[in-house]
Amino acid sequence: MSTTAQLSRRSTTAAPARPRAVRARHFVGGFYLVMGGVNAGIVAADPQTYATFADGSFSSFVTRTWHEVVMAQPYFWFLALATGEVALGLLLLRGGTAARVGWVGVITFHVLLMSFGFGFWLWCLPALALLVSAAHADWPALGEARRDRPPAGGSLPHVPVASGSGVVPAVGRSHVMFWSTMALSVAVVASSLYGLLADAPYRSLPATTVLAARAQDACSIAVALVLVVIVARAPLGTAAELLRLGLLGYLLYSYLIYVSGVPMNRMFLVYVAIVVLAASGLAVGIVEVIERPPTSQASRRLETGTGWFLIVTAVVFAGLWLSMLLPVAIKGGSPATEGVGGTPYPVFWLDLAITLPAIAAVGTTLVMRRQAGPPLAVVALVKIVTLFTALWAGPVVAVATGSEVHLGPDAGPSLVLLAVSSWLSLRWLRSFPSDEDRIPGTNGPAAGEPVRRTVGAWTKR
Repeated sequence: MSTTAQLSRRSTTAAPARPRAVRARHFVGGFYLVMGGVNAGIVAADPQTYATFADGSFSSFVTRTWHEVVMAQPYFWFLALATGEVALGLLLLRGGTAARVGWVGVITFHVLLMSFGFGFWLWCLPALALLVSAAHADWPALGEARRDRPPAGGSLPHVPVASGSGVVPAVGRSHVMFWSTMALSVAVVASSLYGLLADAPYRSLPATTVLAARAQDACSIAVALVLVVIVARAPLGTAAELLRLGLLGYLLYSYLIYVSGVPMNRMFLVYVAIVVLAASGLAVGIVEVIERPPTSQASRRLETGTGWFLIVTAVVFAGLWLSMLLPVAIKGGSPATEGVGGTPYPVFWLDLAITLPAIAAVGTTLVMRRQAGPPLAVVALVKIVTLFTALWAGPVVAVATGSEVHLGPDAGPSLVLLAVSSWLSLRWLRSFPSDEDRIPGTNGPAAGEPVRRTVGAWTKR
């Protein structure tokens, strides 16, 4: 009785975090992470972008210090600013006492920003009103154990599910997944902004290739933001987790091209970091899917159709690349598509050695009705959709700006592939429950009491 009473008193004195306050903290934390990447990308492209930033200040001290100190060493100071923004974002996302420091930091940041001129007050005053209100609502819960984060030991455990029950266990979000995704997103935003804003980030490449690369940079920023939104939720729904893996596949493929087919620039090490983070996250996720595949409610017809679609896609693109490469191997010369300085076009080796065999293997698992086939199909389809959306963004921008449009031999097949893959992705994502069994004690039903809802924000009809 005394133990029960003590537990009861402890539970009533704890201040649980309000869902709206937690969401506000996660949004502000994610915003500061993104802004850290934005500022890093801008300064890498052209540090003089902020040369007149303090000219409107009502304080001569601020203006003089800006020009004589900050702009004298712009790379150091702006990278320090970007690091500080990232640190504030991470503190807010961490929760607990660290988030209190984060709230104080972002509020102080906006107060200091007001010293740069009355024009900044138009942003800072409403922003401060929202930040102070959100911090006030969130503050009481931050002194207690963090309730919106997984246990300190790692990820939330999977709920045991009987085979064939059709119920999918909740997917835990480990600290490693969370922080690596945040680091990955910041790196993608920074490198993409460098590609969009620098004068010659892709030197020695044709103008059409540069346009395509910059269109892909814009798409990569969108992918990074989606990843931040996905991992901010805990535990992850099956559809969200598979979407995350597909987006990691897109980033891995895209930045393998950057590290092997783009002339080295000052973002090269960032490209390498993106490849490492995306590859490790994708590998861990794929192993988890294969070992404990979630159950799909897809029809047999959808499984077989998607399987043959993926197999045919792999064969068609392999044949397309071989039709360009075999004549060179037999007769000599060079292919119509080359990399910089005559180096191999990176898409050739990536597709023929890795991507197309993997897509064919996933298609085969579907045709053979292997249990891991459905979730792997979602990963493959999401990767295809994001990649070809990025590839077609270049021609769309060229048409919109009146530039000359150059389409490669894969233009027709890729457009058909994009349309079909988008339709199939939606069908497959809807075949997985969006909300899974919760762990007892985490404000959700225990095993055997699933929350049945349609696939939510990801695939809403």
